Amino acid sequence: MSKYLHGVYPHTGDTPMNDDSTVAFAQVVIGTAPVHMVENPSAAVNVPILCESLPDCKNKLGYSTDFENYTACQSMFTNFVLKKNAPVVFINVLDPTKHKKAAEEKEYTIKDNAITITDGVIVSSLKITKNTETMSTDEYVTEWVDGKLVINFVGEQTGEVTIGYDVVDPSAVTKDDIIGSYDPRTEKRTGAELIKDVFPKCGVTPLLTLAPGWTTDDEVGAVLMGKTEEINGCYYAMTLFDLDTTKAKTRADAIKEKKARTMNENCFALFPMIKKNGYIISYSAYLAAQIMEQAAETDGITCKSPSNKAMNIDDCVLADGTSVFYDQEDGNELNAAGIVTIISRNGWYSWGNNTAAYPATTDPVKRWIMTRLAFMWIENDYTNTVAPQIDDDLNKDKIIDNATTSYNIKLASFAAAGYIISGKISYTAADNNVNSIANGKFKVKTLLAANVPGEVIENEFMFDLDALIEAVTGGAN
Repeated sequence: MSKYLHGVYPHTGDTPMNDDSTVAFAQVVIGTAPVHMVENPSAAVNVPILCESLPDCKNKLGYSTDFENYTACQSMFTNFVLKKNAPVVFINVLDPTKHKKAAEEKEYTIKDNAITITDGVIVSSLKITKNTETMSTDEYVTEWVDGKLVINFVGEQTGEVTIGYDVVDPSAVTKDDIIGSYDPRTEKRTGAELIKDVFPKCGVTPLLTLAPGWTTDDEVGAVLMGKTEEINGCYYAMTLFDLDTTKAKTRADAIKEKKARTMNENCFALFPMIKKNGYIISYSAYLAAQIMEQAAETDGITCKSPSNKAMNIDDCVLADGTSVFYDQEDGNELNAAGIVTIISRNGWYSWGNNTAAYPATTDPVKRWIMTRLAFMWIENDYTNTVAPQIDDDLNKDKIIDNATTSYNIKLASFAAAGYIISGKISYTAADNNVNSIANGKFKVKTLLAANVPGEVIENEFMFDLDALIEAVTGGAN
């Protein structure tokens, strides 16, 4: 049975080769966040949460620089500390009611009418005992300060208390939590399945999807990539994959691993990792932030190459902290295999323009990251722009002209600004037969020329013998 269509459905065709939307576009980050630090942890589990700043993240999801255990915080750091990007959508899968363990009861000495605990305490599980009597929650208040739980007593307290509690256990989160599930009986979604809920719940369109610390697993990466190839039936996004630097420690290793991974033109492969302020961070978290930072410079449109851009990092590393130094030649070896990397050239630079589909394909709309991103952005923007016209009267003066003329004006403005080379939407009778029109369906075509990166500059240097002779002889024969 064919799929019933009702809406706007753009799609990208293969390139023939010769020898005002007000909707924001955002990253969607899936991972673990320290939600035990927020007032209502259960409200921050398996639901898309839009954040505009680091304080917003702290309030809604919690924040920790323990980036290995709290992987979503890598993107909080890169977007809101290193960059100034907003918004970012987070999907936290760490559930304190599920991913937890009991801590051993300990005695604490009250100092300045307070106690500080460094563990990841689940506040609802706190049991404070003094002189064999359990204290009520009215006798103290808690607050998180720099990742530590501070218990402030309401009345004057001295001496010692015994405290027991449960702690969150990020190690109990598995790739199955990231992949998620869908229950058709309840229509409840978890993990990557929640990408479908981002636009309806947050009002932003996913454009980049990532799971720092998790896409090193092929199954996670493949599922995430699959979920972003068609979102809500009409949107498209790119997935950022990290190659596993615990296995791939050399360029040859990285190339071998990339070949073994499930990847296509809707993702790009990244190797290795970065280090900043002593923290080791997935490259995907940084590059996604960099792409969105560049988009902010072009009216929000992702149309620039992320390659050869200076990086605000301290080191390029493997997961174990081993420093990795690649020059341009080394970087080119990885680029030739469809891997984006980092090179050292009096500073650190992102290096690579190819999606993971390269070298299997050289179609520019599938090969080049900047071209792929531009096509996806414009396709998604077209959907958002034209969607309000769906179900209007099907006549030339209304829906047909509106679906072409109004967006042609937009495409012309994009071209004038240099965001694309050219773009034009056309409607032809040949593409719209009587049967289609009678069934409320019509088709337009867009011819779009996005920019491609100028990857190579060749300059042939030759010795100017005539100038030498002129200098030596003064022009005398």
